[in-house]
Amino acid sequence: MDAAELYVGEQLQRVGHQLLRREVKTETSEAPLRLPGCCVTALKIRKRQQDADRARAGQAWIETGLAFTTRHGTPIEPRNFNRSFIRCIAAAKVPTITVHGTRKTCGSLLAAPDVHPRDARSSGRTPARRYADPAAQ
Repeated sequence: MDAAELYVGEQLQRVGHQLLRREVKTETSEAPLRLPGCCVTALKIRKRQQDADRARAGQAWIETGLAFTTRHGTPIEPRNFNRSFIRCIAAAKVPTITVHGTRKTCGSLLAAPDVHPRDARSSGRTPARRYADPAAQ
């Protein structure tokens, strides 16, 4: 994390009744993404939270190598994530958007502090400014 870059080599997919880790679809998707300071800070906070979860779980912890897991170390079930996302939106009293819609929101937020499009790519190939609200630019 000190390099402030993110490498995405796998994606989590539901196939039938199983969550499977699969390689990303294209080489471009594997290209490193430079992270703005706010993202590095958030990931460091998440790491501390996960370390605390690991300590509490003790031998019940399941090591997956994933940054975002349940309190037991297992992958987050996508349906549970969506339910949690909807609850957070309601609690924050902000307009409802889909998880996919967060791409535009993220693009707008990154465009506001003038993060270069090359450093704010989405899916490793599309500039985040494509999703940005023109009013935020």
